[in-house]
Amino acid sequence: MPTALSVDGLANARDLGGMERSDGSLTPSGVFVRAEMLDRLDESGWAVLRDHGVRTVIDLRRPEEATGSVPDDMLLVRLDLDGDERDFWAPLEADGRWGTPLYYAAHLQQLPHRLAQVVHAIASAPRGAVVFHCGAGWDRTGLVAAFLLKAIGVSEDAAVADYLVSFANADAMTALHGRSFDVEERHAVLAAFGHTPESAFRGMYRELDVDEWFRHAGVGEDAVRAIVTWRGHVDARPQG
Repeated sequence: MPTALSVDGLANARDLGGMERSDGSLTPSGVFVRAEMLDRLDESGWAVLRDHGVRTVIDLRRPEEATGSVPDDMLLVRLDLDGDERDFWAPLEADGRWGTPLYYAAHLQQLPHRLAQVVHAIASAPRGAVVFHCGAGWDRTGLVAAFLLKAIGVSEDAAVADYLVSFANADAMTALHGRSFDVEERHAVLAAFGHTPESAFRGMYRELDVDEWFRHAGVGEDAVRAIVTWRGHVDARPQG
């Protein structure tokens, strides 16, 4: 399981360290943190992230969603992971797949430049941990997390467990942020396509080919190396 972070102003934050890789080793802590919107953080909340080593914040939200700022000693990078490609998004919004892992594979294939900008931001970030987030910390954040986990050989079961944490945190997020995160709707959409949250994410993760995506997106060697070594914190992705 990933490591939950107790931060005032966050209810869906976790460090991606401590997760089992295919060779039996664990992912290192203090490299990547995933979270929901950071708008409710006060000085004490930012202090927790700072003490955890965070020095870079990557905001994955659309421009019209972006709010707030970060402390002066942190780098803020705003990158629109969704994009405005209406031909891509219209059918996904119409049938609800946009809020589930059922869109991940198509996004990686058809909009590779969107994730590529995140990869390059991670590769060029200053030393320290990187926190990446969207609104709920669920699916845009989940897509980036899935890619980072697969890139260093995190086991399928561990990656699924990380994804499902957001469902477990939904009530706490609603209480904190004062809005619904549409758990029942997510379940209903997935069921309509013959899936549960677990099966939808598991199927996507199983088929995710990180090396092929790097080639497809035209990502350079230095950025590839930064991702497959988690910014130099692991030697290589285990085989098998």
